[in-house]
Amino acid sequence: MLPHLAYADDVHAALVEAGVPPELVSISANREIAERELIAIFSWDDVVLRWSSDAGWRHEAPQSGGPLPLDRVSSPVAVVAVVQSLVGGQPPIESNDRWGGAEYLELAISRWKQPHAASVR
Repeated sequence: MLPHLAYADDVHAALVEAGVPPELVSISANREIAERELIAIFSWDDVVLRWSSDAGWRHEAPQSGGPLPLDRVSSPVAVVAVVQSLVGGQPPIESNDRWGGAEYLELAISRWKQPHAASVR
């Protein structure tokens, strides 16, 4: 099981509950030994959010694109606020709120990235 599934599920649930369900959700992992990275992508007509275990949250929207002013393991509520502003044509909202399971996810990511974990697929 990929370590970021619970986080992606919580973000997706928050988006659905807030009335901004993504049209597409993609959860994946780059398993190359040198560049092990976990990825979650949420997309709408004109907005794409990408979460990476390395870079945190990024976005692409008609008005802007690039890193988002969010914690790498931001709370789903903060992600919803960002999506609502981007979908509304506004700049992203900054937040330092963290997901309740952030510490556990960061530990799981650290373990997943260890070289000996690369041989276990």
